[in-house]
Amino acid sequence: MKAAFCLWLGLLIFANLANAGETQSVYTQSYTILLKGSVAGSETVTEKPGDAGDLVATSDHEIFVTDGLQTKRMAFSTKMVLSKGTLAPVTYAYRYTTGNTGDSYDVVIKDAQIFRTLNRGGRSSETAIPLQPNTIILDVNVYHQYDYLIRKYDTKKGGRQLFSDFVPVVGNDIPLALTFIGNENLAVKDGSIPVKNYKVEFVGIFTGTASMDKDGRLVHLLIPAQDLEVVRKDLLSDNPKN
Repeated sequence: MKAAFCLWLGLLIFANLANAGETQSVYTQSYTILLKGSVAGSETVTEKPGDAGDLVATSDHEIFVTDGLQTKRMAFSTKMVLSKGTLAPVTYAYRYTTGNTGDSYDVVIKDAQIFRTLNRGGRSSETAIPLQPNTIILDVNVYHQYDYLIRKYDTKKGGRQLFSDFVPVVGNDIPLALTFIGNENLAVKDGSIPVKNYKVEFVGIFTGTASMDKDGRLVHLLIPAQDLEVVRKDLLSDNPKN
């Protein structure tokens, strides 16, 4: 009996340690940003569980933009908290780390409303709008957030599905449509990997294609109207244009 109890206790401790390991799991990923086929920046994201079991995603970004005469560096960081299970956005923060480093915006979702505080040039302004069904935050120049959009797509329903994308910098939402358009073996530097392709429509603005891996993580993003391409860094060709 004593031996059986010790065995049971050992198994219980092992199971608790295993569950603790799952709870503390951390995901990191890096992306290379290309404009007109040339490397123009990077994005790195880290996800980890929050104290309440929600998902906390922090990211750092750098992009170089040229007008043909001069090149400017833009850098910023973000932090998003998504609710456990549904991955609905709860809070979001965006901080510039170049230029006017005091510039920022913060978003809080509560009481069926979205509150946005914008700090720019030493001035602060606030706005609030009603929370729409299927609200997401897919921010300008923040590409790992496609992961959270794709996870909301109902694969059983299929077809073109609509979401409300709150764009913090403008303090309002826009319709966003997502459509699964098929499977593909995507060519990468070491061969190819299977991906699921989705058509992403910022309705009335521009359209792109997002390719996701088997875990629903962004592999490749193409937005022709912006001459923009985003590629997961570990899969990028060894010789991208500079």
